[in-house]
Amino acid sequence: MEVTNVFGFVILVYISVYCFDRYLKRNNSQTYKNFLSITPIQIDFMSLRWTTSLFNKKIYNWATREKNKLCWWYSFGTMVTILLCIPSLILLASTAVVSFENLRQHENHEAILQPVVPGVNLPSADLPYYLITLLVCTVVHEIGHALAAVSEQIPLIGFGLLVWFIVPAAFVELPTKDVTSLSPWKQLKIYCAGVWHNIVLSIVAFLIMTSLPILLMPLFQTGVGVCVLNLDRYSVGGYHDFQIGDQLTDVNSCRVTEANSWKQCLAAVLHAPSSGFCVNNAYLMGVAANDQIGCCNNSELSQSHLCFLSSSDVISHHYCLRAREVTELSAAWCSNHKDCSNNESCLRPLFQSKLKNETDSSRLILIQRKNTASIIFVGHPDEIYRSVSVSNYVPRTFIGSKYVNVIYHLMWYLFSFSAGLAVLNVVPCIFMDGQYIVGALTEMAFKGCESVSTKRQAQRALIFSGTSLVIVNIAFSLLSMFL
Repeated sequence: MEVTNVFGFVILVYISVYCFDRYLKRNNSQTYKNFLSITPIQIDFMSLRWTTSLFNKKIYNWATREKNKLCWWYSFGTMVTILLCIPSLILLASTAVVSFENLRQHENHEAILQPVVPGVNLPSADLPYYLITLLVCTVVHEIGHALAAVSEQIPLIGFGLLVWFIVPAAFVELPTKDVTSLSPWKQLKIYCAGVWHNIVLSIVAFLIMTSLPILLMPLFQTGVGVCVLNLDRYSVGGYHDFQIGDQLTDVNSCRVTEANSWKQCLAAVLHAPSSGFCVNNAYLMGVAANDQIGCCNNSELSQSHLCFLSSSDVISHHYCLRAREVTELSAAWCSNHKDCSNNESCLRPLFQSKLKNETDSSRLILIQRKNTASIIFVGHPDEIYRSVSVSNYVPRTFIGSKYVNVIYHLMWYLFSFSAGLAVLNVVPCIFMDGQYIVGALTEMAFKGCESVSTKRQAQRALIFSGTSLVIVNIAFSLLSMFL
């Protein structure tokens, strides 16, 4: 289902639920009131909000027992978060410059930080990863605020989940007056706790992602080829075509060990001249010589055979042969007759046909598979790269590589999104944690200063600069994507 169809369906559901909610409330439905009293759900236009205090006691009891550990944990996290402020501002500034250059020069250099828009720069198939990651990142972020607050004897009002359109998020409710009555350092620990948890989550996801080959060694092996995951838009036909689960080891004698070498081998096939096959002359003498040129151009045999050219300094011959038969009889790859022995000829495939819209970029590609016949593909190498999804993890058992691919993708999204949220929240931007972090830092920096206006002006200047930087980045990035 396309993203636009999903969005349209979600909008219809929201409108229906919102209208139904308003109708029942207008008619004072007692049953509906009882339902809302049991299930604390707040329904607004294009958003749902659920709040509970069920976890308050458990969080408070655990935080009280581990108070000393939490004090050390959040003190260290606060220092790390403060150190992240300057690099985050520099990163946002450099990202804004890259986005501006993309607009000015009409280029598309990818920036380190950029908004993620489903259906634009986020594949539709990755939408579940996007939603799960956002939920996990915000839950971990808010748990940080909650635990840091409880460790400073601040009571929790409630914990909840919010879904705006399709975007999930978590939130924690704290008594504002109690928080602001704390010393600036204790306030800072609470404000920085969410960013600190996002940093830790990002590190953990990165470690899991990079350690997968070791963690999954009993079930999967790496460095021995690639495993076919999906055949997106690829027309599977024939006994010897790609099959999901195939272990691919070579592309035209180029060794494949993992996904990067798979890409490099296909690129090498594209950029190198079309290779041929050394075939014994005795076999070629037995091939019927009935209008071989005609066969190569417009014979019915061209549906099952391929045109090969054997040329030397003296004479050239055309042969219409089955590609698999030629590859199986071939002793070696060649570019001309000099690469073959004296009793062999170099047969090079020809793709210029009057009936087929072939180009010089077409290639005969021989892909070796483990424990089964090789794949013969005639066409552009880029079609294979775009259409055949592969994994570095080759199964040792019946468990397929698609499960590893799910874990890897989820860890990648957690790593990148959690790191991005940490950078965004540490910047002194309005409505972000950075706004409150700057407030606590200026309180500490101007401690003992009699001029309150100087302190307020410093806060406003920092928040204005950070907010402007975030807005500029978002605007430039969106313009770069849509223009």
